[in-house]
Amino acid sequence: MSNRDMCISVINSMEEWQLKSILEMLRAVKGTMDQLESGVLETRELLSIPGMGEKLTEGKGTPLSECVPESEVDW
Repeated sequence: MSNRDMCISVINSMEEWQLKSILEMLRAVKGTMDQLESGVLETRELLSIPGMGEKLTEGKGTPLSECVPESEVDW
């Protein structure tokens, strides 16, 4: 029996509430994957700027005590 056939057999044996639960989980996983993909694209864009990787690494190592509080940042 192929993997596809086994999956179909399992799906056919499930009750409606079980299928709905699985669909909800799959939607949640897809949402997470979409967010990860978006983050990867944004990271790639940032790292395409010359010197940005080094600036980000330096910023990551900066103690919070040396940072400007978010409430004082002019966005």
